[in-house]
Amino acid sequence: MVSRSPYPSRMFDLADRSLLRWAIIGDAVVLIALTMVGFVSHSTLDETWRLIITTLGVLTAWALVGPWFGVFSTTALTRPSAVWRVAWAWAIAAPVAGFLRAWVLGVSVSATFILVMIAVNGAGLVIWRAAYAALQQRRG
Repeated sequence: MVSRSPYPSRMFDLADRSLLRWAIIGDAVVLIALTMVGFVSHSTLDETWRLIITTLGVLTAWALVGPWFGVFSTTALTRPSAVWRVAWAWAIAAPVAGFLRAWVLGVSVSATFILVMIAVNGAGLVIWRAAYAALQQRRG
């Protein structure tokens, strides 16, 4: 059943599988690509272990936090006006990812790292999700 409310009827109101599959794949591609861009920009792409830990932390944090904000609901995936949920969810997921990364690597958490991750990955996710929602809305 498709909810017409701008808010999910339940906490974890998930979209149908076809919408959800492409949203998850797209989110993962965006987050992995932007993580790699970060490593390239710092000339640390050869630090494979750190790249893997950072990528897994980002994906894990998004998977844990995203559903709480309804970013995988039919509404969020089909209405460009609901893309704000992605921004709020990422603003919470990024610090989670940063703390996961720091914990596994045994390093301190950098506030600058978290803020840059919120801005860059958040912008990437919002742009991708807005385009995806617009495409889904156009399809009907």
